Amino acid sequence: MKKSIQTWTVAIVALLLTLPSFGEGIRWNGHWKFTSSSRNLSIPIIGNVDEETKALTLDFQSDLGNVIVLIMDASGNVVYQESVQTDVTPSVNISLDGLDADGGTVSVTDGENMVFGIINL
Repeated sequence: MKKSIQTWTVAIVALLLTLPSFGEGIRWNGHWKFTSSSRNLSIPIIGNVDEETKALTLDFQSDLGNVIVLIMDASGNVVYQESVQTDVTPSVNISLDGLDADGGTVSVTDGENMVFGIINL
C-alpha cells in the first residue's frame, strides 16, 4: 500500500513539473478549408510558445502540403520566414531568441488559406 502511494505521488509530481513546459498556446484567427469533406478540424495547427526557452512550436495535425510560416514584429516587419512541407515535417520548432517577435504575429499560409496568431513572450 505504501509503495502504491509513493508511486502515485511521484507520478503526480512529475506531471506537475512538466505542465509549465508546454508554454502558452497560440490562439489562431482565420480559416483553413480542406478540399475533401471528410476532414473536420477547424484549424489543424497547434501552436505553443515556451516563454522560458523563447521557442515557438507548431504541430501540424494534418498534411497541409507546402506552407509558409511567417513571423512578423509588432510593426509588421517580417523577422522570420520558412517553407515547411507538412507531410515530411509535421512539427516545427522555431527559436524566437534574438527575434523581435514579442507582440508580433505568426502566420501560416498555403496561398489559399491563412491563419495567424499573436506571440506573447
